[in-house]
Amino acid sequence: MANLETKNNQAEQGLRTFVDNLVAAKNFEVEPDVMEQIKADVYDRAEDIINATIMANIPPEKLEEFDKLLDGGNQQAIEEFTNRQIPNLQELTAEALTNFRNTYLGIK
Repeated sequence: MANLETKNNQAEQGLRTFVDNLVAAKNFEVEPDVMEQIKADVYDRAEDIINATIMANIPPEKLEEFDKLLDGGNQQAIEEFTNRQIPNLQELTAEALTNFRNTYLGIK
């Protein structure tokens, strides 16, 4: 379980670093509390994009099973399921976040 917790912490930290870099690239000149709110909002949007990517790529016949796993809240079971059902999840997530980054920064 500690290994999964470490992996989840690394993923969360990676996403926070992605968001910090993304927001820094916008060069906002705002108060620190406003900056923290901007980062929180961008983090939530990035999480939503990851979740939408997962949902869009789970086979339709497996959605009910996935929904039950989500309700159960067992993070390890959820991760194992998504890795089995979406073998290229990391690539899909990276592509989705790259598209988000480009849109956020106005890159075509």
